[in-house]
Amino acid sequence: MAMTAAAVAVAAFIAGAVGAGQDAPQDRKVGGQCRYVEHPGACTIASVEKTPDSIAQGSLSGGPGYEGLAVTFTYAGREAGGDGALVRHAREAPHELRLMNSWYPGPRFLERYGIAAGKSFDCTLEVIAEGTCTPTVFEFQHIDRTDYFESGH
Repeated sequence: MAMTAAAVAVAAFIAGAVGAGQDAPQDRKVGGQCRYVEHPGACTIASVEKTPDSIAQGSLSGGPGYEGLAVTFTYAGREAGGDGALVRHAREAPHELRLMNSWYPGPRFLERYGIAAGKSFDCTLEVIAEGTCTPTVFEFQHIDRTDYFESGH
C-alpha cells in the first residue's frame, strides 16, 4: 500500500513538473543561436610575459607541450557608439589573448603573428545582442587563434 501511494505521488509530481512549463514562452533560447553587434577597433598588446600558469601548460597532460606566454591587450573602439556596460568594460579593462582552445600562445606563435608589447592590431569587439552565448568576444583580423602549429598535435 505504501509502495502504491509512493508511486502515485511520484507520478503526480512528474505530471505537475511537465505541465508547469506549458505557460512558458516556446521561443526560449538556451545557448547557441546568438546574435552579436560588431564594434571595430584596435587592440594594443599591453604585456607579454611568462606566468606560473603559462609555464605550467608545458607539462599538462593533453596540453600543447610547450610553455606559453600570458599576453594582455587593451581595446579602443573606432566608433563613438556603444555606450552599453559591456562595451564600456571592454574599453576600460585589460583582456587576455589566448588561442581558441584556451591555451596560452607560445613564442613561435608570437613571432609568426608579430605579437609584441606596444603593437596594435585591427580587431572587432563583438557584444551579444540576443541569446545566451559568451557576452563579449574579440576577433583579430590578422591573428589566427586556431593556428595550433606549435603543439605538433
